[in-house]
Amino acid sequence: MKYVENIKNGIVIFVSYSYAFLFTYAAISKILDYHDFSIKLGQSPLLSAFAGYVAIGVPVLELIIVLMLIFTRWRITGLFASFCLMIAFTAYIFIILNFSSNIPCSCGGILQDLGWNEHLIFNIVFILLALLGLILTYPDQRYWLTKMKILQFSITVTVVAVLSITSVVVLFLISEDIIHKRNNFIRRFPSHAEPAYNKYDLEINSYYFAGFDKDTIYLGNYSTPLYITKIDTALKSKNRIKVQLDQPKLPFRDIKLKIVSPYFFVTDGTVRSIFKGKMKDWKATSQSGKIPYFTVAEPMDSITVALRLTSYIKKNNRLVTYGLNEKRIIAENTNVLKKQVDGIFDTDGMLYYNNQFGKLNYIFYYRNQYLSISPTMKLTAQGKTIDTVQVAQIQVSQMANGERQMSKPPLIINKTAAVYSNLLFIKSQRIGRYEDNRILKEASIVDVYNLANGSYVGSIYIYNIDNQEMTSFRVKGNKLYALSGKYLSVNRISKKITDTYDVPNKKSK
Repeated sequence: MKYVENIKNGIVIFVSYSYAFLFTYAAISKILDYHDFSIKLGQSPLLSAFAGYVAIGVPVLELIIVLMLIFTRWRITGLFASFCLMIAFTAYIFIILNFSSNIPCSCGGILQDLGWNEHLIFNIVFILLALLGLILTYPDQRYWLTKMKILQFSITVTVVAVLSITSVVVLFLISEDIIHKRNNFIRRFPSHAEPAYNKYDLEINSYYFAGFDKDTIYLGNYSTPLYITKIDTALKSKNRIKVQLDQPKLPFRDIKLKIVSPYFFVTDGTVRSIFKGKMKDWKATSQSGKIPYFTVAEPMDSITVALRLTSYIKKNNRLVTYGLNEKRIIAENTNVLKKQVDGIFDTDGMLYYNNQFGKLNYIFYYRNQYLSISPTMKLTAQGKTIDTVQVAQIQVSQMANGERQMSKPPLIINKTAAVYSNLLFIKSQRIGRYEDNRILKEASIVDVYNLANGSYVGSIYIYNIDNQEMTSFRVKGNKLYALSGKYLSVNRISKKITDTYDVPNKKSK
């Protein structure tokens, strides 16, 4: 009988010391590699929102359990705690493998060579070992757990196992809600980044996107503003065309080309000019009417153009819709661009028209906000990016001649953007929580938002080409076309992003 008891005690000691070794190694690895550990947790699809607490709490808890396992008096409590913690770890892995939108990198340390499935099996083995240790100790009147009646013991073990699983599920649900709807600058990367799979050397770096038409990309050029470059989406052929204006001698200072197939537009707000022509001959006619001075123009269709007007007297920016047939402003909104600091610089931003949904989108440069606006200039929705800067951090001073200028470089929140289907893609200039700040030397970060519900979808890395970062981009289907220095490149967008595309229905919008 004593021999059997010795074997039981030997097994319990073996299980306890195995857990002690495992948790000691795991905790020390996490502490020594705290920076990388917290980054991995920040990318976890379950614990992103709580990464800071978990990164500290888990190794501390593991070391406390180790102390309990070493001392005989607390060994059963430690074994019971080990069982509960391993149940929670296993539930975490199971949810990642079956319900997560992305599977992060496996943990490091002693288990760094194990995949998630192998890790799951490893955890299950240790759960069974902990359970075996508890069963072999039962009944023992020296410990609070093992002196229970067998039914009470079984219920206790079952209940804590269920509670351990439930706690992980609750954390997952809360974390997902925080990340996608109440994000505090924690990014989620649904897939591993890939370098551009195709690129084209444009030879100069002064191009910008003018538009798309079926399988053709149209690029404008700041250096030669009346030339447009056509490149097929396979990036194999290139053709250069000169645009002809019926009034070519105006004192242009800010010419922009925009494609709205089968038409194209040439705009310059400094001379209050809007030209329109057909792409079949690339000849544009000046549009007559009461065209105001404007700082941004975004053609919506063949007869309407959205404009941003800047008033230095009223100190504001406002959005209007100009009707080419009516030859006047047909809709305006003076309140949609809310003043924070000076009314002009703080409301500066980008204006894009989403022809799939018939909405304008305005993305502020210096604050974490974007707007959806109807062609009649009614604000239909507004959202926030995952960045935490809500008020523009700029300083504006007045020169001796009365002109107002920024007195120091502003903090840029949203650098450039693109809209496709119901998704808004924004290039961010800032590193989020639990991210390695070295990444900005290697890639641009694009954050993706669902315009339908204002939620954060995920983020994408677009790697630099020849050490040149992406300066502008456009999205079409599952491809992201980027301009990086003198290169035009194509990057694939993860299916986990494109699966969130919505089918447009303009009538219901």
